Amino acid sequence: MELRHLRYFVAVAEDLNFRRAAERLHLSHPALSRQIGDLEDELGLKFFNRNARRVELTEAGRVFLVGARRTLASAQEAIAQASEVVRGERGRLSIGCYALVTHPFLPDALSRFRGLFPLVEVTVRHMDNRSQLEAVLNGSVMLGIGRLDSNLEESASLTTTFLLRSPFCIACSEHRWPAKRGAPKLSDFREDNFLVLSPEVGSADDYMRLVRSVCQRDAGFEPTFVPVGSTFEAVMSMVAAGRGVLVAPEIGFRDRTIGVNVYVLDCSKGEYELFLIRRNTSESTATIDTFVKILAESVLRLQTRRQNAKASHRGAQKVGTQKGERKE
Repeated sequence: MELRHLRYFVAVAEDLNFRRAAERLHLSHPALSRQIGDLEDELGLKFFNRNARRVELTEAGRVFLVGARRTLASAQEAIAQASEVVRGERGRLSIGCYALVTHPFLPDALSRFRGLFPLVEVTVRHMDNRSQLEAVLNGSVMLGIGRLDSNLEESASLTTTFLLRSPFCIACSEHRWPAKRGAPKLSDFREDNFLVLSPEVGSADDYMRLVRSVCQRDAGFEPTFVPVGSTFEAVMSMVAAGRGVLVAPEIGFRDRTIGVNVYVLDCSKGEYELFLIRRNTSESTATIDTFVKILAESVLRLQTRRQNAKASHRGAQKVGTQKGERKE
C-alpha cells in the first residue's frame, strides 16, 4: 500500500462516485476501480458497497477514511517541515564560540536570527579552539567561531571563512597609565600582572596561550598570569581595581569601563583574526548559510558603530582643545 492508494480511496469515499473521483484524480474510471480493488484485496477488507445505481461506504470503510485522512495530513505536514529545513526555516543550529571575543556581536545575531526563523532551535556552547575543532568534526557543533591554528589549516574535512580582524589592546587602571601620557607600548607592562580567566573556564588555557604569544612576539617577555574571575566583566573589574592589566582583541571590549583605560597596541606585529569553521559536506545547509550572513551583518554593524563613536570622541577632543586655546 502506498500513499497514492490512500488518496484514491479518500477521493472515492468523499464523492461516492467512481467516475467523478476518477476525473478529479485525472485517472480513467477502470484504472481507479482497479486500484481500489487492489487495495481491498491487499488488506483483506471491503470498503465500498457498489451496485449500478450507488456507492456506499461500509463500516470498515468509514473507519478507514478517518485514518487515511489523518495519514495523508501527517505525510503532507512531514513534507512541509522537511522543505522548511531545506530552506533553513526549521531545524537546529548548534554553535561553538570563544565567548571572550564573540560576546559583543553574537547576541545581536542570535536575536535577529530568532526573529526571522523562530522554528530553528539554536544552542550555543562556549569552548576553546581545540574543543571547537573536535566538536565540528564529530558533528556535535554545526558552526564554530574561533581562531585559525595549524591543526585547522591541515584538516581537509573543514571549511573556514574569514569573519573579522581586530587589533590587540591593553586595558589598565586609569591610575596605572593616565591618558595624558599618550599610548603605551606592551613592553611598558612587562612587570605587571596579566589578568586572565579562572582555570575552570573552558577557554582559559586557550586565552593564556594567545596572550603569551603576543607578549613574546611583540615585546620579548614572558607574562605573569593571575586568574581573577570567570567572566570578562569580572576581569575588567579587577583591572579597574589595579590588580593588573588585560590584553585582548579590540573587538572583545564593550562600552567603556569606569576607571579603566584601553589602548590599541599600534606596535603589535599582528592582529587577531576570527574565522567561521564548518564541516565539509555535500548536503546543503541553508540554516548555517543564513545565520552566517546575519552574523556578518552584526559584525559590520558593531564595527560601524564603534568607528562612529571613535570619530565622535575625536571630534569632541578637538573642540575641547580649540576652546582651551581660545581661552589662552
